[in-house]
Amino acid sequence: MRLFKNLKHDWPFQIGLLFFGIITFYPLILVLITSVKTNTQFYQQFWLPTLPFHLSNYVVAFERVYRFILNSLFYSGTVIVGVAVLSSICGFVFARYQFPAKRFLFLLFISLIMVPGVLTLAPKFILIRDLKMLNQPLGLIIPWLSAGLVLSTWLMRSYFESLSQDLFDAAYIDGASDPQIFLWLAIPLARPMLATVAITSLIATWNDLIWPLVTISDRKWMPLAQGLVQFSSSFETDWGPLFAGYVIASVPLLIIFVFAMKQFISGLTSGAVKA
Repeated sequence: MRLFKNLKHDWPFQIGLLFFGIITFYPLILVLITSVKTNTQFYQQFWLPTLPFHLSNYVVAFERVYRFILNSLFYSGTVIVGVAVLSSICGFVFARYQFPAKRFLFLLFISLIMVPGVLTLAPKFILIRDLKMLNQPLGLIIPWLSAGLVLSTWLMRSYFESLSQDLFDAAYIDGASDPQIFLWLAIPLARPMLATVAITSLIATWNDLIWPLVTISDRKWMPLAQGLVQFSSSFETDWGPLFAGYVIASVPLLIIFVFAMKQFISGLTSGAVKA
């Protein structure tokens, strides 16, 4: 009875949650529905599923995007490793070392978070063009790496600062050097934050479309997000295979997040909340 009374008093709140839940999840359901339609079914019945389901769209989509998936795996893997290594080193230095203008340099560094990416699009393109990196993997990897370092360094610095100084003092007493403390003490303790850094870097590189469109025109080097654009032509778009490609593109992210979710949440709820 008490449960029904609570529901009775909270029904406007429950209806509001239901409404926003439908708005949030129905686009995802629509992607799944459209991925098994032909173009005729898509135009005749856009909002609801129609029979028969055409699972062959997934075969067609995979044949078209598997090369782009391999490219994205290479790009994302390289960026994740680079961001994790560099941000952990920078974060450790900012957290555990004292040097002149340390706070000023750190504030200057993280102020880059406030710069919208669209403002740096043209300067980055000119720089990459002058370095002759257009249509080259480095033309994607280096800008993604530099962009991911800002937030990742802030997260790693906050996490290292949250660790007890007694741990580091005990390691110094036992004769450990600074590199040994970093590799064998700080890094193992920072695994949750490293998982957070890895996932944020993965999402940023895997889903980016604007920068590849600016710098890559050779199909051989296109990442997945850009490769999915190739489903559209000047005459017609294959909607079923296109949405099947969207589903295929989402699967690696979902799998990685499921396995890394515990570490990801642990990282967000620990050192990341410290200023």
